[in-house]
Amino acid sequence: MRAVRLSAGPALGALLVLALAAAGLCGVRPALADAQSGLVVVPRPSAPDGLSYFKLQARPGRVVQAGEIELHNAGAAQLRVALAAVNGETLSTLGSGYASPGSQARRSTSWLHIGNGLVVLAPRRSAMVPVSVLVPTGAVPGDYLSGVSIEALDQGAGATVRKGVSIASVDRYVIGVEVSIAGPRHPLIRFTGAEVQRQPSALTFLLLASNPGNVILQNTHGRALISEGRRTVASVALGPGTFVTGTSIAYPIPTPGEHPRQGTVYSVRANLSYAGGTARLDTRVHFGRAAALAQQVYGGPKAPAPVHRSSGLATWLAAMLGTAGGLIGLFFVLVPLRRRRAGVGSPVRMLAGALAASRRNGEPLSLITVAVLDDGGAVLALAPAVRARLRRSDRICRLDARRLLVVAPDTAADIAQALAADLRRHVEQAGNARAGVTVNVHLANGEANAAELLAHLRETDGGARVPTPV
Repeated sequence: MRAVRLSAGPALGALLVLALAAAGLCGVRPALADAQSGLVVVPRPSAPDGLSYFKLQARPGRVVQAGEIELHNAGAAQLRVALAAVNGETLSTLGSGYASPGSQARRSTSWLHIGNGLVVLAPRRSAMVPVSVLVPTGAVPGDYLSGVSIEALDQGAGATVRKGVSIASVDRYVIGVEVSIAGPRHPLIRFTGAEVQRQPSALTFLLLASNPGNVILQNTHGRALISEGRRTVASVALGPGTFVTGTSIAYPIPTPGEHPRQGTVYSVRANLSYAGGTARLDTRVHFGRAAALAQQVYGGPKAPAPVHRSSGLATWLAAMLGTAGGLIGLFFVLVPLRRRRAGVGSPVRMLAGALAASRRNGEPLSLITVAVLDDGGAVLALAPAVRARLRRSDRICRLDARRLLVVAPDTAADIAQALAADLRRHVEQAGNARAGVTVNVHLANGEANAAELLAHLRETDGGARVPTPV
């Protein structure tokens, strides 16, 4: 596991408070030091403002010198130091942070130019690396945050053992680069919804919010109230913290003592105040079957089987059996009924619709295959047992002679795995496949169309039990 131990940036809450305060009192520029590798990092902004990060005014089409980064090797061995431009982000609980090197660069990150991406330092030697910003023509007014990641390569990962769990980490510094382009400012925060998930630690509510404005908003704060009927589930303060422009968050509110039944509906109300306005949220979230299955996997109460209401069809068929003509009618009813229950029809059309909705809404789409291990004669007999464990939004069809395909919209990999485990257990208990079954999960997270996905699934061996992207 790679961890960021030290960082510097405009959020203030993410700074090395003690080290930087001491440096400020001594009248010297703050330095970031890594005792493990011997690397010392000193930011030297062009503007003499005493900040520990780069903050500059820029104009479209112009190059601005942000400053330099001094690297010093205080150790007795040679150091290789990697530098890279990284995205500025908002932490899930508010506050600025930075992405890992290698993440896809956002617009302002691509403006950064670092003098040298790899520096080799002999023992007791130093080097200066210039940092500049080229704002392209057409860039709009606003505040932009990115950063320069600095990491000593070949450092041994430090291991911390807590309660029998070993956590390895390495040191990585990030020096923030805040670029301001003059022009009108439009501070804005929006709530975009809420979710409830059963995570390994607890039932967790997620408040979805974004900063689509052009101002880095500090001291953002508010409150959230979650209730079920007249019962208060959680009442918590939000922030205060920083919300970076052009970023989104899913603010987590864990509720360790909550173990809801499937179908429970919660009311979620929240507000976030910032310099320029207040964002408000008033919505409801539903604890559905996928979350109930995940709760069951994590040791919670068992998810109930779906209840299927009788439509009166069985009574109507029984009445038909009482007449000779009813036997002929029964034949024409049972054939399409069996095809509907097994989902036989057009899997391409069904999958195409699910793919379009997934990409339009930005939601995950999981595909689950249920395969019989015999000659395939029992595949249609599996359909009722599989359908009995599905959610209302799931769809089922026949993939080939041996397999059924379940299309699970808005379902992430961990939830799909829980669904797959439940399907495998239920089908095996039903005993419809004498030679056994395999249940596999695939993630439809590529750009392939429905026909290409189905072709891939039909060519895939049914033995793998880990999620595979298709």
